[in-house]
Amino acid sequence: MRKLLITGFDPFAHYQLNPCWEVVRSLPEQLGDFRLTKLLLPNIFGLAGRMLLERAEELKPDIILLTGMDSGSTHVHVDTVAVNVRDALVEDNLGRKPWNEPVIAGGPAAYMATIPAHEIVQQLQREHCHVHLGYATGGYVCNDIFYLACHHYAGTDTKIGFVHVPLLPEMVWDENLALPLERSRELVTKIILVLAELTGQ
Repeated sequence: MRKLLITGFDPFAHYQLNPCWEVVRSLPEQLGDFRLTKLLLPNIFGLAGRMLLERAEELKPDIILLTGMDSGSTHVHVDTVAVNVRDALVEDNLGRKPWNEPVIAGGPAAYMATIPAHEIVQQLQREHCHVHLGYATGGYVCNDIFYLACHHYAGTDTKIGFVHVPLLPEMVWDENLALPLERSRELVTKIILVLAELTGQ
């Protein structure tokens, strides 16, 4: 069995739930030839990345799949670009709000995801799944851990990817602006199964 480390975040700002963690914790322990290890991360700059890399160094996963919350879409997005900037529109869970700061001083401007993001999206769209390609993950803690993981594992066999999931219906006044947990879980499951297929030996 190959090892997949999948992460989600705790709630932040005014939210009482974080749909990405709700999805992650509801996934089975095994998908395709991956054994899943689930990790809950805090929405805190720096700390989330340290916790991620510490767990990854212990586990030595083949794939690290990070997940976050997208409040502006009803689709699941497979993201492609991590940028070397912290631009927080809201405070993190320690009250910090960095602006125009690098994730890593002197690091590359950006990294591309190393999972086959384009191929995953293309295959699932052929199956009429509501999965789209995303680009930069913003400047909040999602991007922070994405960039740190890409930087740490650059040039190695460990592949890094990021997936954003929509809000849950109970989080919004209009359910048309959200996606039920069952549907988000189904789409993330499909992403992992296609990832297993495309990266299998």
